[in-house]
Amino acid sequence: MSPLIDAVFLLLIFFLVATMTKKENRDIDIDLPNSSSAVKLMPDNRALVIGIDPSQRIYLEGRATTMTELMSQLRDLAIEDPNRRIRLDADKATPFFKVIEILNMLQFRGLNNVGIRTYDEHYNR
Repeated sequence: MSPLIDAVFLLLIFFLVATMTKKENRDIDIDLPNSSSAVKLMPDNRALVIGIDPSQRIYLEGRATTMTELMSQLRDLAIEDPNRRIRLDADKATPFFKVIEILNMLQFRGLNNVGIRTYDEHYNR
């Protein structure tokens, strides 16, 4: 009976640890633009992800947000970690002015470590 209880506790610990290491999905369902000259970087799980869908809705870390909330979050980020990597995911049907608006907001806050995500065969399967 004692070895069975030990085995159950070991399984419990294994499942607790396994669920704690689950990565949060911060991507939104968009059609990324293609780029043949993009610099290929390894995905960074620490990067802040800002997304824009074709209907111009803005997402921060996979959750819908407003421009006011985004500006507030960027202000806090600029104070805490101004060199943090930021990834901008914009659908290829998103109007260009919306992408520029977000880039201007990032530059205004002094957040210059920004990359724009494009379609990659290995990463986007």
